[in-house]
Amino acid sequence: MMKIFQLLMMVLSIAFAKQPSHLNAIAQPPEVQHILNTTDLSEQRAWLTKLLDRVGPEHTQEYMLHSGLPFTGQSHLLVHEIGEYIYKKYGPAGLKYCKEYFLSACYHSFIIDDLADHGIDGLSHTIEQCKESGTNVLTQCAHAAGHGFLAWRDYDLLGALKMCDQLHQKSGDVPTFNCYDGVFMENFWGVHDGEPSPKRWLKASDPLYPCDDPRIPHQYLSGCWSNQASVMYVQFHGDLKKVASYCDAVQDPDLQGMCYNNFARQIHPLTNGKTDAAFALCQNATGEKWQNYCLETIASAAFSVGDHEKMPFEICSRIGESSKKECYQELSGMIWGEAGKDVSVGDELCGRIQDKTFREECGER
Repeated sequence: MMKIFQLLMMVLSIAFAKQPSHLNAIAQPPEVQHILNTTDLSEQRAWLTKLLDRVGPEHTQEYMLHSGLPFTGQSHLLVHEIGEYIYKKYGPAGLKYCKEYFLSACYHSFIIDDLADHGIDGLSHTIEQCKESGTNVLTQCAHAAGHGFLAWRDYDLLGALKMCDQLHQKSGDVPTFNCYDGVFMENFWGVHDGEPSPKRWLKASDPLYPCDDPRIPHQYLSGCWSNQASVMYVQFHGDLKKVASYCDAVQDPDLQGMCYNNFARQIHPLTNGKTDAAFALCQNATGEKWQNYCLETIASAAFSVGDHEKMPFEICSRIGESSKKECYQELSGMIWGEAGKDVSVGDELCGRIQDKTFREECGER
């Protein structure tokens, strides 16, 4: 069996595969062209810094969004540089300059740097800014905090999870699940410092670990299972049917749902933005219920990484009638989470829904 580190790199190589941007192309500056012409992360960072110095963080994020780079993997790590740049230049007050692009990479690095400088007390003040920016930003800040807590505790998993609880106590309505999810995601990927930490809680001999570790209290298991399908996908060498069979064996129905949620999110980058591929790959789930759930989750994942025109709307239009309402309800919620108080943005996105009844219901929110 390959070592965990090598298997993780296999998954990363899949995540690095180029995904199409469904946004209108814009003229790209020379720095972005240089970024596209190399796969060396240090060189990409150097060119990104030059672009940041020349046009500022807001324009840089727009250029990166339209670059055609994938939203995950190395591109996600590269966009972390923007969050670090903003934090170094503006301090905690600079959070407003981050955008949710590339799986909210800017927020992730910003929060991690804030934690390193000010600890959990200082971070709780920054979280208040996240709240003011809306639900989507708050959940991303909480998720980023989970990543930061695990690195802060040198991969002491239980200690990091307790820090999520402490942040919730200090900041009130911080969504703890998103923080727990960030902790376990960092435990799996752990590449923010260049290579995965050897202290992570992973076992090549046990595809259910750490979710089956009795030391982890039940309250944290949803965050664990929301990442465990990715662990199994690596250990089973991409055998999606085998991953699904292990999700089927999870006794707790809520945790089984979290396993299948991660199953779908693992599939999402494999689709390369193609709706037909999503339908084909979700057939690896067991039964119509989980196959439709897989599709619903991919629709949400596609929207969350910036596809506001194609895949999410196509999936909800083509999904089985028994799941169509749930698919559109989730999509409508994400649309208005994206739009916030800007009704014109919400109305425009709702207008892209192909089914008239659900289009009208979305616009009435």
